Amino acid sequence: MMRSRICMTAFAAISSSIIGLAGAAADGALTSASNCSQCASLESAFPAKTFSSTDQPQLYQQDVASYFSVQDRLHPTCFVTPTSTNDVSKIVGILSKASCQFAIRSGGHGLPIGASNIADGVTIDLSRMNDVTLSADKKTAAVGPGAKWIHVYNVLDAQGYAIPGGRAGNVGVGGLTTGGGNSFFAARYGFACDNVKNFEVVLGNGTVVQANNKTNPDLFIALRGSSNNLGIVTRFDFVAFKQGDLWGGLAIYDNTTVKPQQHLKALVDFTNNVAKHPFGSLIVLWSYMKSTDSVTFLNLYEYTGNVTGLGLGPTKFPSPEFDDFAPSSPIGPPVVNTLRVANLSSLTGELNSPPELSNLYASITFSNNLTVLSHVAKILNDELNKFKSQDFFVYAGVQFQPLPRVFTQHSLERGGNVLGLDREPDNSIIFLLDIAWNGAQYDEKIRQVADEVIGKLQAYARSVGALRDFQYLNYAFQDLDPLGSYGPANIQKIKAAAAKYDPGQVFQKLVPGGFKLADAGKKAPLPGKP
Repeated sequence: MMRSRICMTAFAAISSSIIGLAGAAADGALTSASNCSQCASLESAFPAKTFSSTDQPQLYQQDVASYFSVQDRLHPTCFVTPTSTNDVSKIVGILSKASCQFAIRSGGHGLPIGASNIADGVTIDLSRMNDVTLSADKKTAAVGPGAKWIHVYNVLDAQGYAIPGGRAGNVGVGGLTTGGGNSFFAARYGFACDNVKNFEVVLGNGTVVQANNKTNPDLFIALRGSSNNLGIVTRFDFVAFKQGDLWGGLAIYDNTTVKPQQHLKALVDFTNNVAKHPFGSLIVLWSYMKSTDSVTFLNLYEYTGNVTGLGLGPTKFPSPEFDDFAPSSPIGPPVVNTLRVANLSSLTGELNSPPELSNLYASITFSNNLTVLSHVAKILNDELNKFKSQDFFVYAGVQFQPLPRVFTQHSLERGGNVLGLDREPDNSIIFLLDIAWNGAQYDEKIRQVADEVIGKLQAYARSVGALRDFQYLNYAFQDLDPLGSYGPANIQKIKAAAAKYDPGQVFQKLVPGGFKLADAGKKAPLPGKP
C-alpha cells in the first residue's frame, strides 16, 4: 500500500501573506519477473477496468497524472481498477500465477519511487474501492482502501462521527493506515492503525481472510505498520466515535520578529503535557520559499474537544492546551491565520500541497529536549545557508511533531502494533524534512541533500544520546530503514506473518516497491558528523 507516506505535509506555495495549502503456489518462493505480459489476461477478465497506453489511453494518462508527486508518475504496462474484494482476489491470482510484478495504489501519495506505481508491470489502482459506511450501531466505520481522507470525513461529519486518520485530505486511507498513521486524535486514541478492529485482506494466492484480535491475530498485529509486505487490505473496519466541530487551522508568524526559540520551548512544554490535555494537536513548521528567499514560520493547531460555548476563534485559543501559543503569550499573535471552528473535512481540506512538483520526505525521531531542538535548528540553518542559492528546488521545509508516550499507551491498550515505540523511554519529536523541486535532472541532487541533512542530524542526536530508533514509514525516503527501526522483535513478527500468510513471497518478490522485509535492519546509518 501507499506509504503516504504523510501522512501529510502543510508546506505549500507561499507568496507574501497568502498561503495555498492547498498467489503463488505455497510450496516455493517466487522469482521476480519483469516485462509482464498479463495485461491481456486482465483485460479479458476485467474489460471495463483495465487500460493501457494503447487501450483507453486517455484513462491511462489520467491515472498516471493523478499521482501526488511527479517522480511517482511512472508508466506501468497497464492499470487495473478493481471495484470489489472479489476483483482484487482474481487480479492477484492472475498476477501471482504468472510471476508478474505489480504495485498497489491507494491514494497515490506515497513518495518513495515505486511505492505505489511501477514502470514495468501492473499497477492495481484501488481508488474505486472508496466506500465509507457507518454501522447501524455507530460503532464501526467500514472504509475502502482507495478512499481519500477528505471523502471519509465528509461522510462521517454529516453523521456526527469520526475516526482517527490523515491530517491532509488528499492522502489515501490504505497507505497511511498500514504505515501507522498519525492524526489529530492520536493523544486520545493512538495511531490510525491502532483503531482498526478488523482488516479484510487478499493474500498472495488470492485467498481472502479477515484479521482481527480473534481471527488471524498475528496477521492483525503485523498489519499495523508493515505497509505492503503482507497482502492487500480491501476493507478497514475502524472504531468510530462521536465528534462535533473542532477548533484549528494555520497560524503564520512575522518572520522579521519571530523568535524560533520561543516556539521550540512551547513545543517541548506542549509535548510534555499532551497526556494531561489530550484534545490538543500541534505541528511546528518552518518553510523556505525559493521564490521569495524567505523563511515562513507557521504552526498547525487543532483542538478536538467540545467547542460549544467556548467562543474560540482567530484570537481566542483553547486553554490550557495552547496557553503557550496564545496571542497574549510571548510568542504573540500570528500575522495571518485560518483559525476557526469547523468540521474535520474543512480543516483537513486546507492541508494539501501544490501539485506538479517532485517531492521528498525524510524523517528521524529524537528526544523532546529544548537543547536538542535548538541545536537541530542551528544545523538546519547552516545547511539552508549552504544550498539556498542554488536553483534546483522550489521550497524546503521542516516539521516538528510531538510524539509523546501517551500515543503508545493507547496503542498498547488496543492490542499493540509493530512500530516499536514501546521501547522509547520518554516523549519524543518526529522531525520531517520536506523538499519540493521541478525537474527530474535534480532528483539525485535532492537525494544527496537529504542524505547530508538527515545524516548530520542523526550524528548529532546520537552523540548526545537523543536519537531514537523510530523512523516514521510514511515520512521515509529510500535511504532510510523504517521497518528496521521497529526493532528485531517486531521485524520478526512481520517476517513470521509473511512466512505464514505469504509463503510464496508474492509481496516480497512481485511487489518490489516500498520498504521490504529483506532490507529491514540492514541499511547502514547515513554518513554525517555532529
